[in-house]
Amino acid sequence: MRPFRTDETTYQRSIAIDASTIGDITITVAVSANRSEELDILDSIYAAADGYPFFPFRDKSHDLTYEDSIGLFETVIQDNNQFLKATSHLGQDGSDPERVEAVQSAVLTEQLGFEDTLVILDGDEDKAERFGRAIRGISDGSPPVATCIQSELYYPTSLLADLCASHLAYEIDHPRHCSQVTPTAPVTKEDFSHLWGPAYNEMVNTSTPEYTVPIEQRRAETVPTRMNCWFDGVMGGGEPVEFESSVRPIVQYAESEGYDELATRLSEV
Repeated sequence: MRPFRTDETTYQRSIAIDASTIGDITITVAVSANRSEELDILDSIYAAADGYPFFPFRDKSHDLTYEDSIGLFETVIQDNNQFLKATSHLGQDGSDPERVEAVQSAVLTEQLGFEDTLVILDGDEDKAERFGRAIRGISDGSPPVATCIQSELYYPTSLLADLCASHLAYEIDHPRHCSQVTPTAPVTKEDFSHLWGPAYNEMVNTSTPEYTVPIEQRRAETVPTRMNCWFDGVMGGGEPVEFESSVRPIVQYAESEGYDELATRLSEV
């Protein structure tokens, strides 16, 4: 499992962020994990999805019918709760969901801490711009940021964030629910009110350009190529992958780390 890397820096830890909006409710979830922990997350998602028409690197939460898949959502979240941090916005104030997501992402990142950590945002450069400005409003520095188009199809951490955000968006429709769900999803404007205002104001009132770190991007159209992008620390986007590589090195790595059942599943791709 290779670290995330640029020409000058490597990162062994990431914060993968995704959000879900249903009606007026916006939930943003951050998954903080080391590269070495991503195998465990992937293994748990495969295990929870057994018996469901759902496969990592192929599907995301929107490919599931929620009512028929609650067990999958709950099991994945329960098995990975230690990696999850969430926050909610209950709407009714006219805020644009994309701006809400940016502020929520900044708040979660600030709460988790981002020293020597790569933040992976699901989306394009516009999302990085909003996030970068928001976090500058509440922090003395800003983390290295990479964007990954459809990140939940490339990274187990992003898929975990996607599944958790979707689950919470379905489960929360009243403030009292925010403390009753797992993980808890405190209301951003209330529980983090000291961060919401500065982050939101900085995002909408400044035009400072924000930059993403130069991590290689490749557009992968098949499950094996997405698996290799994940294993190599490559982000989704950019030019298509030219050649489809074998998944055998990934299978061998899973076996060497003691994930025999996962290795079997990966070898069947």
